Amino acid sequence: MAAQTTADANLQNAIQVYYDRMLLTRLEKTLRLDQFGAKKKLPKNAGNEIKWHRFKNIAAQTTALTEGITPNAVSLESQQVTAVPVQYGAFVELSDLLEDESLDPMVENAIDVLSYLAALSLDTIIRNSLHGNLTDQFVNSRADADAITQSDVVNAEEIRKAVTGLKDKDVRPFSDGNFQAVVHPKVSFDIMSDTTANGWIEMNKYITAEKAMKGEVGKMYQCRVMESSNIEVAANTSTINVYRNFIFGMEAYGLVELSGQNLKTFRKQRGSSGTADPLDQRSTVGYKFSHVTKVLDADRAIEMYAASDYDA
Repeated sequence: MAAQTTADANLQNAIQVYYDRMLLTRLEKTLRLDQFGAKKKLPKNAGNEIKWHRFKNIAAQTTALTEGITPNAVSLESQQVTAVPVQYGAFVELSDLLEDESLDPMVENAIDVLSYLAALSLDTIIRNSLHGNLTDQFVNSRADADAITQSDVVNAEEIRKAVTGLKDKDVRPFSDGNFQAVVHPKVSFDIMSDTTANGWIEMNKYITAEKAMKGEVGKMYQCRVMESSNIEVAANTSTINVYRNFIFGMEAYGLVELSGQNLKTFRKQRGSSGTADPLDQRSTVGYKFSHVTKVLDADRAIEMYAASDYDA
């Protein structure tokens, strides 16, 4: 009986599943912003448009009923937000000598590098889609990002202001009863430094047992705080680093849910390219996914612009 090789169909399928799992594992460990969007799956053969539906509230009815008279019916009104996912991807090309002579397993290393690239790309796509499309909050009520000074850092008062602003617009917290913040580590440094009584609570001091979220470091005034070094930072006209952090309520934005259908790895063996690789000198490893991020309601999230004492 001939020995099996990695070219056998059954083994190729098993290897493909292994690579897909490697990629997904790294994505789950790296991302922050994918935790808070209203997710929609992309079904196969169901077109390319994603839709989110939401019914509008009806105004309070304050007119008393008249005895024996049927009042007018109230009308339901819905909102629909649509978006079209697009594809993203990348690949690396490996030579036959590199694969055959390298001391390290090149395919596994390539998948590892591509996993981080996919995660970083997806998180950045989400972040860039949110920028400029949410409710702005400039620390210390500054006029804009260029007006931010080095002393304009996030503290307990700014967190309370953000949470109160969301509540004032009847924005619902998440199912755990909290709003969710994603901030730069330098900004969490400032939040942790605030000594306001009954303010900052470290995660290991929570009164109730709550499952830790990815990147979570603690909470303050009904707002759980996650760190992400992929929060955008840019110097303003005064050369002050300004960090653009997020605080989310429920259903502020929507995104395509990553699954086996729209996140795939691709391994092309040497010899699979036909005349494009006549001497079987090259193989490739890559990934591809479909995605779109769509802000569903700008009132349900805050983009908080601030400096950091860490930079002082």
